[in-house]
Amino acid sequence: MSSSRSATCWIAVSILAAGSGCAPGGGDDATRADADADVEGGDVGADADADPEIGADADADADADATGAFVSIVDPVDGATVDNPVRFVIEARGVSTVQLFADDWPLGDAWDPAATLEATYTFTGVGFERAILLLGYDAGGTEAARDEIRVTVRNDATDPGTPIGSMWNTYYYFAREADYSGADDTALYDDACTEIARVPSAYSDDVCVEGSGVLEDGRVINYSSSCSCGRRCPTGGIVCYVVLDPARFPWGMGSRGNALEPLRSWAVDSSFLPFGTVLYAEEWDGVAIPAIDGLGGFLHDGCFRADDVGGWITGNHYDFFAGTEGMWRALEAIHPTHSDFTVYRDGDRCAHLVP
Repeated sequence: MSSSRSATCWIAVSILAAGSGCAPGGGDDATRADADADVEGGDVGADADADPEIGADADADADADATGAFVSIVDPVDGATVDNPVRFVIEARGVSTVQLFADDWPLGDAWDPAATLEATYTFTGVGFERAILLLGYDAGGTEAARDEIRVTVRNDATDPGTPIGSMWNTYYYFAREADYSGADDTALYDDACTEIARVPSAYSDDVCVEGSGVLEDGRVINYSSSCSCGRRCPTGGIVCYVVLDPARFPWGMGSRGNALEPLRSWAVDSSFLPFGTVLYAEEWDGVAIPAIDGLGGFLHDGCFRADDVGGWITGNHYDFFAGTEGMWRALEAIHPTHSDFTVYRDGDRCAHLVP
């Protein structure tokens, strides 16, 4: 919420590098996801005549290691806005295989650059900046070289969906025990009233309100249920927690056992908007999200998903999952709490977030 949470995603990516022996691969996560994308290597028509030097970094040779291993994405250029399908042209030497990633998710299997230095990828996660990573591997499969660019794939879909009227906002975030000082004088409990950890009372209060957080030892905790043991929450009642797998739930868990996604997940009234509803908020489209705490640094496309619920969220109120306290404060300066937004649902424009 803003005391539980949500996000589920299904991705399928097929990849083919012509003449390269690349096998099917795929996937991408919900905020960055590319569903049903195709990657093809080899000739892509008129684009095949593009100058392979376009976008080459003048200092790229300085990145080659002592063994001469070197990879570079030479087209498109860093920071480009491009159209689907996106044609990648690379350089590679001193490596056995190469592999492309988008936002840390592999765009298929590694391939032999001796067979082709081109690949074409059709993104469905469009309208926002993507981090594209090229890795070069030695014969043993160990990373030997890398290059990274950022591109934005233009969103050609314009239908925002069905209007649902005006909604107003609050924010919530992932509470980090490391950000709190003071004695560890307050116990947090699980549903069986077994102590999970002892934390500063201020952290106990905030993680109760926010619904999830991370302890100093790295364990991720999430609202589980109301219970009879522990410190009373500032919003009323006593909360017990469940310890989550941080690999699956790095930002906590939504209302259907799904992983929450900063800057994409909303907590809503489930009687007003069903779980998983894809949403477009006009006033968030084109907003420059600042780079804070490892998040942001891109132009938002206005697309969100109903991933969570909250006890204080009713009707046309939505709670925006900011991820961190620092990001929450930055977003408050852009769209303060209790701002009004024009919201649409189930449109093609935000179909890349469909769970």
